[in-house]
Amino acid sequence: MDEAVMTALVAAGAAIGGGALTGVFTLAAAKRQAAAAWAAGERQAAAAWEAGRQQAAAAWDAGQLQATAQLDVARRTLTEQTLANQRAVRRAAYVTFLGRTDSAQLALTAWQSAIGTADESPRRREYDSAMGAVGESLNVVRLEGPDPVTAAAETLRSSLAATAPGTQHPVAQTAFLDAARVALTPV
Repeated sequence: MDEAVMTALVAAGAAIGGGALTGVFTLAAAKRQAAAAWAAGERQAAAAWEAGRQQAAAAWDAGQLQATAQLDVARRTLTEQTLANQRAVRRAAYVTFLGRTDSAQLALTAWQSAIGTADESPRRREYDSAMGAVGESLNVVRLEGPDPVTAAAETLRSSLAATAPGTQHPVAQTAFLDAARVALTPV
């Protein structure tokens, strides 16, 4: 074999060997790149999953806080409405009671002024009727309370008795008004 053929065969062998070796290295590099890309993709997917999970957890927590706040507002609103309704019912009971005690006081004065006259019996009946109305409205005050107002109302009714001193009524009425104002003042 001639030297030129031998050189060509060696060159061809080297080219084939170099190509094969380059192919092996290229394949190995491609496998490493693919593995690195796969690992990066997995890390990116895991990070995206974790971010989504955290975002969902944060949204859940925010929803819970919002729901709790709305329930709290609803509870406070209902409590305020209940208290306002209670004050309105009490106010009506107190006003009715005061009106009836005023009527009874006028009836008592009229009866006492008529003692010894022909009007004494009708005026006494008017007084008794007025005191019956005071008793009825006192029962409503007792139901609505509170206790300090009830006690003041009972004292006011007692001040309207035919045997009560005349100076007792204004004092008892002022005490009732003071207790009623305290009971009607929002806390």
